Order: sequence, then structure tokens, then C-alpha cells
Amino acid sequence: MKRMVYIILWLISLQTCATSLYAQYTDHRNRQVDSLEQVLATNPPTGVELARIYRNLMWGYQQADVKKSMDYARKCVEAFMPLNSWNAVSDGYKALGFGHYKISQHDSAMVYYDKALGAVERMRSFPEKYNEQDLDDNFSSIYGNIGNLYNIQGKYQEAIEYYTKALRLFEKHDWKESQAIAYGNIGEMYKSMDNFERAEINFIKLDSLAYMMGDSLLIAYSKEYFTGLHLVRKEYDESLRNAEIAYGYYFSHPEEGENKAIMLNYLSEINLEGYGDDRQAEEYARQALTLLEELDIPRQKSISLRILSSIYLKRSEWRRAEQTALDALTADDTEPPNVLLLYAILAKAYAYQGNAVKSAEYFDKHNELQSSWSNKHYQSAIRDMEVKYETEKKETRIATLEDEKRLVTWLGIAGAAVLFLALAAFFLLWRWSIQKRRLTDKQRQLAEQQVKQLEQEKQLVATQSLLDGETQERTRLARDLHDGLGSILAAAKYNLVDIKKVSTLGESDKLCYNKAVSLLDDSMREMRRVAHHLMPESLSQYGLKQSVSDFCNSLHCVKFTYYGSETRFDPKMESMVYRTIHELVNNALKHAGASHILVQIVRDEDSITCTVQDDGCGFDPSAALQGMGLTNIRTRVAAYNGNLMIDSKEGVGTEITIELKIEDHDTGSNN
Repeated sequence: MKRMVYIILWLISLQTCATSLYAQYTDHRNRQVDSLEQVLATNPPTGVELARIYRNLMWGYQQADVKKSMDYARKCVEAFMPLNSWNAVSDGYKALGFGHYKISQHDSAMVYYDKALGAVERMRSFPEKYNEQDLDDNFSSIYGNIGNLYNIQGKYQEAIEYYTKALRLFEKHDWKESQAIAYGNIGEMYKSMDNFERAEINFIKLDSLAYMMGDSLLIAYSKEYFTGLHLVRKEYDESLRNAEIAYGYYFSHPEEGENKAIMLNYLSEINLEGYGDDRQAEEYARQALTLLEELDIPRQKSISLRILSSIYLKRSEWRRAEQTALDALTADDTEPPNVLLLYAILAKAYAYQGNAVKSAEYFDKHNELQSSWSNKHYQSAIRDMEVKYETEKKETRIATLEDEKRLVTWLGIAGAAVLFLALAAFFLLWRWSIQKRRLTDKQRQLAEQQVKQLEQEKQLVATQSLLDGETQERTRLARDLHDGLGSILAAAKYNLVDIKKVSTLGESDKLCYNKAVSLLDDSMREMRRVAHHLMPESLSQYGLKQSVSDFCNSLHCVKFTYYGSETRFDPKMESMVYRTIHELVNNALKHAGASHILVQIVRDEDSITCTVQDDGCGFDPSAALQGMGLTNIRTRVAAYNGNLMIDSKEGVGTEITIELKIEDHDTGSNN
């Protein structure tokens, strides 16, 4: 008991804050309802806006004033039906069903729930407005309401059926909170049917989901269900533990007044039945009764009064027990289990007071209600058995007919099987021949591709060898010119200079001498130029950047830019790039008549890109592939698995780009 007191004291501060928030929410809702009523009274709108006001007022009054809520629900249905707003129409019918449920008009409630289902079916005709989730949301809500309706009537099997229908839709869309509530409802139905094992399974599912979501209200619901289960099993310690946890959660949620009252009633029954503590039981029952007076919930009020009358009966306060039991019947007499207990209390109270007539009257009422209640369930069971019997009779007749047809069927199946096997064998043979032909074609194509690949590789090897030979020949020619012819020309010049020193030349001879020396100088310069372009000395010593820069600087109309690393790479590739740029520049000068030429080299870590752009006359790339040295350039680039891209238009200019992959970065030095 002390533990419960500590929990309540600890939660008082939380309740104060929550009560304030709830009061603010309630006040906001009331003000909103009042403002909508004012709009209707002073300047009512028309069409859709009016329909929306009816719908909002329908929901606004649902808890506070059931009659007004139902009035606005009817207006909501009438307003939205011509607009084909079947979602709103369904809401209106649901509100009417709920209203009749609240005033215990169960047949009328079922009629409106059926109409709500019909409205949701009409929503299927408007897929552009309502998706599958909208439909399932409405269906599950109505199924849950119908389950509640059957629950209140004690039709537990039917209630389970509709709760399960709703649960399937909740699981389909992974609506965990709704799943948890459905598990609780289904478990409560099984508990009412004394199927405690199935009840506990569903309560455990609810409890697991509640803790997984961290939802305090769902945790309270699960503990409330466990409280009732352990109470009927007479497991009072477990029942008390769960009741205290549930009440602690409800205590911090003022909006859960009814559930708080239910837990107070449970605590009262646990203390009375389990521990014989009628004082503590009375305290809890009176707390519940005070709360229920404010909330105006007759059903739970009747239960609280029934518990109090049991307490008075235990104390031998016969008159108080009698009066309190009569007050309980006055509050609500629609719940047969509760009414049966009240009739028993009254029969005992009157008997102890010596009023045999009244005692017999309530004893007879008890037996009559018990018989009627049991017979109701018995008749339901009989109907189920009759349906089952008729079904079994039909199944037996069907089985007999099936036996008569079985032989013919098997003969037909056997013949069909033989035919099928023959067709299957023919089909497999045909498929085998097709696959064999495809395999042969594929092998032939593969062989052709391999031959073509070998030819390409052979051509690339030949091209590479040719380029290597060309490079070697250029190197040899450049060396011979420089070392051979260059030495001879230099020696001739030195001899002429020596002759001049030892001879006296006339004016005419001096002119001839100067001309001869000038010709020798020109020859030596030309020889060095030719040798340099055959194989620039700067290429082998300083690399691609320096050699291309020297070449471009020798031509006034050429501009050269270089980006990236200056790390050396394969000398053969460097030579190929240099020769290609040399030839592209010469083509631009010779064939395109370019006045401005831009040469650009971009060096990345594993690639090099060279671009030569001019403002010459341009050409048609598709018609000039065999001219202007482009074929040789393509061959050189292909030998190194590079790409050559040409962008040229007549009268505009030409841009040629070469892209090469560099696989070995350590073939040279960084200068």
C-alpha cells in the first residue's frame, strides 16, 4: 500500500502540469465550437464551407453532447453526399453509430456502421481522390467500432472477428499504435470467454509494442488488461502490481479520467477480494465514484457502487448494502455480469434483514437473468452447431459425388499426362535443337571476334614496331647530321678563317669570302634545325614540356600552355606526342592557313591530354580522314590505346584533342 502512496505523491506535480495543459486544450475546443456556432447563427456560409462547419461541430460535440453531435452528423451527411465526398459521409455515419452506441441503442448503431461501410465502398469509385491507405484507414476504424458494439452486447466471438479484421489492416500499413489497441481488445474478449491463455498471448503482444514505442498510455492499457486477467485468476499480487503501474500512468493523463476510475475500481476489488482490506477498498471505490460523478459514466459508476455495496455487505451493514446496490441498478442496468452480482447482493441483504419476499424476488431475478444470459450464449452455440452440421452434410454429399467422378477424372488425368509428356518431349527436343544452333552461332561469332582481335593486336604490334623504327631512324639521322655534316661544315668554316689570316684579299675577294662564310653559317643553322626537328635534344634531356615549348616559341603565331605535373614518362610515348603536335601545327600552318594556333597539354597523374586549336579554314572531318597526315596520327595514337577527337567546321576552325593513358609513372625523372 505504501508503494501506491509513493507513486501518487511522486506524480502529483506531473498531474498539475498535465491538468493545466488539458484544461487549455478543452478550453480551446470549447471556444472553437462556440465560434462555429456563432458563424451559423450570424452569417452562415453555403456549400462546402457549411458542410465543413457541420463536420467540425459533429466532432466537437461528440464527447460533450452526444445529441448535438448526432444532429450535426445528420447535417454533415446531407451536405457532403451531393458533393460525392464519401470520406466525410462515412465520418458522419460513424458519428451517428457512435452516438447510438453511447445511448445503448445497439441495433441503430449497427445500421449506421453498415452505412459507413457502404460509403467507404463508394470511395473506391474515386481513385484520384482516395488511395488504398485512405480506404483501409476508414475500414479499420469502422471494424473497430463494430467490434466495440459486439463487445458491449457480450457477443465476444463476433467482436473478435471485427477486431481481427481491423488488426489485419493495421499490420498491413504497420500502424503500431492501432495494432497495440487491437491486441488489447482481442485479449479482453478472450478473457471474457475464459480463454485466459489466448488472452495472455494478445496482452503480451500489446505490452511489447507499447514498450517498443515508449508510449506511456499504451503501457497503461497493457497493465490495465493484465490487472483484470490476474484478478480473475485470483493472482492478487500480480494484479496489484500491474494496477499500480497503470494507475501511475493514468494519473499523469487527466484526459484518461474513465480509465483512471476503472483502475480505482480494480484496486478496490483487489484489496477487498485478495487482501480482505475493506477500508482501503472503500477508499478506492469512493475515489472512483467521485471521479465518475464528474465524468457522468453510468456503467463504471454502477460498478463502483456495486463494490461499495459488497463492502457494506461484508461489514453486515445490510441497509447500506441494499441502498447502494439499488443506486447501482439505477445508474446502469445494461451489463448482465454486473447486474447479476447486484441481484445476488440484494437477495442476501434482504435475507439478512428478514425480508424474505424481497430476497426471493431478487433471487428469482438473479436466476432468470442468469438463465437468459446463459441461454443467449447457448442458443448462439446451438446455431453455430447447426450451421456446422449442415455444412458437414453438404461436405459429405460433395465427397460422395467426388468419389463417383474420381475414376473418370483419374482416367482423364492419365490421358492428359501421356499427351503432356509427349508434347513435353517434343518441346524439349525442339528447344535442344534451337539451343544447339544458338550455341554454334555463338561459338562462330566468338571465334570471329578472337580472329579480329588478333588481327587488331597484330596491326598494333606492327604499328608500334614501325613507330619504334621511325624514332630510331630519326635519332640516327639527327645524330649523323649533327656529328657528321655539322663537323664538316664547321671545319670548312675554320679553314676559310685560316686562309683569310694568311692571305691578302682584294675587295672583290673579301665580298666572295664573306658570302661563303655567310652561306656556311646558314647551312649550319639549317642543318641544326633539321636535326633538332628530327629528334629534339631538349626532348631527351628535358622532357616533353620543354621540347614542345621550344618548338612553339620558334613560331610567332603559336601559343603554348602546359598544366599539371612535369613528371617524365615513356620516352617513346613522349616522342610520339611531340611528333604528333609537330605535325598538327604544320598542318594548321600549311593547309588551314591559320593565323593563331593554341597548343595545350594537360598532365594528370595517370593520363595526358593534348589539344591543338587553330582559326584556319576548317574542314569536314568525315571527308578528310585520309588526308593531311590524319591517318598517320590516328595510327600513332591507336598504337598507345589513345583517343583522337576532331571538332572542325569549314570557315570556323579546327580543334583536335588526343587523350592517352600513362600506366608507368617512373620511367623518367622530374626536371
